[in-house]
Amino acid sequence: MRVGLAVAVGAALLVAGCGGPEPEPSGDATQGAPGGLAARVERVVDGDTIRVRARGFQTTVRLIGIDTPETRKPQTPVQCYGPEASAEAARLMPVGAAVTLRTDPTQDRRDRFGRLLAYVYRGDGAGADSVTRSLVEGGFAKVFVFDERAPFTYREQFEDLEVQARRADRGLWGPPCDGDTDGPATTGATTAADEPPPPRGCDPGYAGACVPPPPPDLDCPDVDGPVRVVGDDPHRLDGDGDGLACT
Repeated sequence: MRVGLAVAVGAALLVAGCGGPEPEPSGDATQGAPGGLAARVERVVDGDTIRVRARGFQTTVRLIGIDTPETRKPQTPVQCYGPEASAEAARLMPVGAAVTLRTDPTQDRRDRFGRLLAYVYRGDGAGADSVTRSLVEGGFAKVFVFDERAPFTYREQFEDLEVQARRADRGLWGPPCDGDTDGPATTGATTAADEPPPPRGCDPGYAGACVPPPPPDLDCPDVDGPVRVVGDDPHRLDGDGDGLACT
């Protein structure tokens, strides 16, 4: 009984980017099955990453099984179809929307940036396809297998949908990207290279609020507003690696 209680308590606590606890999801990863972690969307970071609040805590979620073109990666231009993928993710998961998170027993719970790895379902997820699947089907995302030795549960289904999207020239598979998303976006989106130089006395690795270079080491309460990480992050403000800090 003591062991079971310890496991249950431990599964409910995680460490957030600013030092607070975050929830660990429960339930299985079966599509449409009961269980999972109820959450509300707080922000769409990009096409494959969102910020949610669950059980009173914030956590960043990296959607399992997909990769979308970059829009916020430091030192990387906004890629072809990146803004469109982010916009579709925001349409499917608007701020304040109720979602259900389900992990996959074949995958780690968190990635090296501390982001929760999960499938995301709208509402309570009962009988619904995942948002992740919808992004592949619409041509907004490519199938991504982190480790070929341990592919995610729905790999075959996702790859079938990707083939269909490619044959239909849907989304990033059609013009102007034609499947090559490494090229620059064509929507006029800004890139890290477009950022104006920081004012004198501010660290060039950050844009937005002025962040002085170390020493001393600063934390988010010491910074006057949100910042974008556009170079090195000497203060380690971007705990989840999404290019945004102190939001």
